[in-house]
Amino acid sequence: MEFLCPHCQLNLSAEAEDAGKVVQCPGCNGRFQVPAAPAAKETSAAASTATKHAAPVHRAGWKEEDHANVNFVSSLGVGVAITVSFLFLLLPFKGTYVSDIFLQRGWVNYAEVFLFVWGCVILAFKWKKSKRQRQAMLLDVLPAKLSPEITIDNVGAVIDHLYKLPVRLRDSLMVNRIRKGLELFEKRNNNSEVSSLLSAQSDIDFSRTSGSYALLKVFLWAIPILGFIGTVQGLSIAVGNLDMGNAADPEAIKGAIGKLTGGLGIAFDTTLLGLVLSMIMSFPMAAMQKQEEETLTLIDAFCTEKLLPRLNDSSAGNAHELMAHAESLPEFARSLAKAHELFLIKLTEATALLKDAGETLKTRLDTHQSTVEGTFKLSVDQLTQETRDSLRKPAEQLNEYFHSLGKGIDSLNDTLKQLGGEKIVIQKRGFFSRS
Repeated sequence: MEFLCPHCQLNLSAEAEDAGKVVQCPGCNGRFQVPAAPAAKETSAAASTATKHAAPVHRAGWKEEDHANVNFVSSLGVGVAITVSFLFLLLPFKGTYVSDIFLQRGWVNYAEVFLFVWGCVILAFKWKKSKRQRQAMLLDVLPAKLSPEITIDNVGAVIDHLYKLPVRLRDSLMVNRIRKGLELFEKRNNNSEVSSLLSAQSDIDFSRTSGSYALLKVFLWAIPILGFIGTVQGLSIAVGNLDMGNAADPEAIKGAIGKLTGGLGIAFDTTLLGLVLSMIMSFPMAAMQKQEEETLTLIDAFCTEKLLPRLNDSSAGNAHELMAHAESLPEFARSLAKAHELFLIKLTEATALLKDAGETLKTRLDTHQSTVEGTFKLSVDQLTQETRDSLRKPAEQLNEYFHSLGKGIDSLNDTLKQLGGEKIVIQKRGFFSRS
């Protein structure tokens, strides 16, 4: 819901559940109670038709301050000043246990106190920045009175409204992110590109916020380490001052024990101070980090739930485009019909050509198949005849050989018969035997 600050008349915005809460105006810092939500009413025709924005206007934006990181030199100077002032304030209480822990335990305790104070100063500066971010979230950055939807026609008026906000408040995470998204929408008129830009800007803000705690994390690590260094230093002093050479002298023994306990006091007090300071510092640091992350989450939710649903990238642009080409629609329709008719004619001719080519190809394939089959059959018959001839010729030669061999044996038998010898008989298997 939207309302006005009763002190400075600044346009503000809050959720309905915040009605009745006491808040602080981000413009004049005055405190007032959030009014109840007004009754819903119809949006007037004048409000729905916002001022036309003919063409995108180039805007230079404004210089953005780092919302998370504090000035290193300023925080260091304030930390040194507070540390020195604190130690000087303890001088009147010198001799007490608390004062001696800070003043009589050497340079280690001074370093621990300085790092602790410097870290607290950084947290204070960050809290001041986070408070301003929280205040900026009360601003009515997207007034519904301009238009219930943000289109290419009225986005310029919404951006101009952002530029009219107070300088101290418009340089905030939420206003900067919304301004960048609307300026991109004004140039590109595309919801998806705006959504991608908002998501990328959210990641950048989160990374910057997380990185701003790097130095504080170093302090949380260094303070206990300094305590352990002081422990080693105190033990070294205690052992070095322990002199039991004159054990018979009670005063000497008493002095040696005093030096020993003094060294042990330095050892334990530095560790105690380091652990206590680091523990105290960790609580506000965790609370501050949680608060900044919640602020980023609320800004992401506002962009997702309030900004993106109101962006309309189609209605106005498509209407102007249709009106611009309305006169050419009949001619375009005739051209389209003529092109369609020509396409059908060409398609019919191409179909006939493909049919003739298919029939010709089929005839050639049949002829080729017949030729191949005849050639193959002739080759097989010729190969069979040649094989038969090649097998018949050795058989005839073998028969002639056995015939001539039989004649020779008959001649030999006749000769042996005349001589009265044995007769040689040739068996069917071709082996020789005597009878």
